[in-house]
Amino acid sequence: MNNVRLAGGSLLVLFVALASTLARAQSLDQKPSAVSSISECQEDWLDDCRPSWNDACPSVYVQVEGLFMMREPRFTDQPIIFDANAGTTLVSTSDLDFNFDPGLRATVGMRLCEGPTLEFSYFGLFEGNASAIAVKPGDNSFLIFPNNLAGNVFVDMDEVHVNYSSWMHSFELNLPCCSGCSDECDSGKGGDKGKGGGCSDVRSRSFEWFAGLRYLNLGEELNISAQRIILDQIEEGSYNIRTANHLYGAQLGARLRRSRGLFGWEATGKAGIFGNDAQQTQAAIDFPNFPLRPSVSSSEGVVAFVGEVNLSTLYRLTDVWNVKAGYNVMWIEGLALAPDQLDFNFASASSGNQLRNGGSMFLHGVNAGLEARW
Repeated sequence: MNNVRLAGGSLLVLFVALASTLARAQSLDQKPSAVSSISECQEDWLDDCRPSWNDACPSVYVQVEGLFMMREPRFTDQPIIFDANAGTTLVSTSDLDFNFDPGLRATVGMRLCEGPTLEFSYFGLFEGNASAIAVKPGDNSFLIFPNNLAGNVFVDMDEVHVNYSSWMHSFELNLPCCSGCSDECDSGKGGDKGKGGGCSDVRSRSFEWFAGLRYLNLGEELNISAQRIILDQIEEGSYNIRTANHLYGAQLGARLRRSRGLFGWEATGKAGIFGNDAQQTQAAIDFPNFPLRPSVSSSEGVVAFVGEVNLSTLYRLTDVWNVKAGYNVMWIEGLALAPDQLDFNFASASSGNQLRNGGSMFLHGVNAGLEARW
C-alpha cells in the first residue's frame, strides 16, 4: 500500500508540473516555427547545443509509460531449510525467483528561456514476490535451519514458508542539451498531408546529452514462517529481515532519436556513481511469541553503481502524440539484499548485526505508453 501511495504522489507531482507547462505548450502551437531542413543541418550538429522550436528538440514534452519488468537479484546462494537426517537442502536462496511485475515511468520536460531543458522523471516497480515452501517429507526427517539447534519451532519443523519481496522507486532531475533538425513540412508545394494533419514523410533527428541527479530507493523483505505440531498443537515462529538501500548521486547520459514519416526510434543510456545509505533490521520470534534473540539493526555507507539502457520504437498518431514501446535493461551494484543478511546463529545474542552490501540486481523488461511533444 505504501508503494502505491508513493507512486500516486509521484504522479501528482508530475501532473502538477504538466499543468503548469500546458499553457506554455498551447501558446507555442500559435508561434511560427523556424525549422531547418535536413540538408541545411550543420555537419557538427552534435556539438551545437542551440535552442530549437521544432519537433526534433521540443519545448515541452510529457511521457507516461507502463512497465513490465523482471528483477534478478544477485546474492550468495545458501541453504535455508535443511534436513539434518537426510543431509539434503529442501529450500535455498536460489529457489527464490521473481516473475515479471508491473511498474510505471513518467517524464516531464520543459525548455528554460529557450535554452537548456529541465527534465523530471519517476521510475517505479511495484512490490514483487518470490516464495518457496518446504514440508516435512516423512517421520524420519528432521528439518532445521543450517547449523541451528536453538529454539522451539525452529528445531524439527513440519512446514516452512519463505517469502521474498522487493520494491523500487527512483526520482531524477536532469538537464538535457539537445541538438537536432527536421525537414520542413510544406503541404502547399505538393507535400503529402498525412495522418494527424502533418506531412507523412517528414524526417527528424536529434541528439541529447544530459547530466543530472538521481535518488533511488530499493527495499526488500525476507520473511520465513515456520510451524511445528506437538501433541496436535500448532506452534508458530518467524524470522524476518528487512533491508533498505537509499542511493544518492549524479549521472550522465545521452539520447539519440530518429524518425521518418509515421515511424521512428529512440535510444537512451545513462549511468552514475552513487552513495548508498544501506540499512538492515532482523528479528527472530519463537513460540510462544518471544524473541529468540534481540532484534538487531545495522547501517553502513557504500559506493554503488546504476546503469540503464532503453531502446524504443515510435509511431506518430498526430503532430503532437506518439505511441512508444520498447525494452529496458538496468544494472545496480553495491546493494544490501535481504537474503545476504541471513544469520541462523540464534544461540548468540550478538549475531545478526552484520550488513553485507555486496549484492547486485539486474532488471529487464518492456515499456509501452504515450508521449506528447510541443
